[in-house]
Amino acid sequence: MISLSTYAQVGINTQLPLKPLHIDGGKDNVKGVNPTAEHAKNDEVIDQQGNVGLGVFTSTTKLDINGKLRVVDGQEAANKLLRADSQGVYYWEAIPYATLTVLGTFEKEVVNALNTEALLYSNGLFTLTKGKWIVNAVVTLSMPSDTNLWLHAYLSSIKTAKQSTGFTFLGPSGSKTAYAARLILSTDDVFGLVSGSSIIDVTAPQATIYLLIEDKGSWKFTPNYWENYFYAIHVL
Repeated sequence: MISLSTYAQVGINTQLPLKPLHIDGGKDNVKGVNPTAEHAKNDEVIDQQGNVGLGVFTSTTKLDINGKLRVVDGQEAANKLLRADSQGVYYWEAIPYATLTVLGTFEKEVVNALNTEALLYSNGLFTLTKGKWIVNAVVTLSMPSDTNLWLHAYLSSIKTAKQSTGFTFLGPSGSKTAYAARLILSTDDVFGLVSGSSIIDVTAPQATIYLLIEDKGSWKFTPNYWENYFYAIHVL
């Protein structure tokens, strides 16, 4: 019995294949000379591990590409994102530019504190769609010059108390998340700012969210003051 074993590398359009399969698409590799990185730009190789290199001779992953990649599935279009599902299957998805930022609105002008230690609706609200959002807020309050207190503002799904139906807070404080400020005013001060930023996950198809202010001390909130803002940015 005669046993023969052979080892070969296959070269197509090249007489000096560098891998088990080496295709010189441009037919520009010089005979008898190791091809250069410039030659690799139109070459394809498959190595011993089954890694495929397009435009490169050494591939460190299953597919290594030096050049542009085109993915066509019928859903491709300008300004779409290539995303993957939980199974690693890629698909094109439109970027929701029109809803990327949502501005809060205010239903009426002025809110006055009653010092009840409860929560007052600032008359500010917006409706967000399902997904993660960064919510930023600043409220400017006019108050007596001898004010010295901690004051908080909260996001809520109702106007009268803290509640988060339809959304959850993603920060370390969870449902206790608040916007806050220590307000210490001097004789020359008549305004204070409560500000902050939080990340929420809207779990319902959509949720209307209200901005509440702690009813402590004596203050007045006027929404059209220049420093105020209330808006949410969608996190893709």
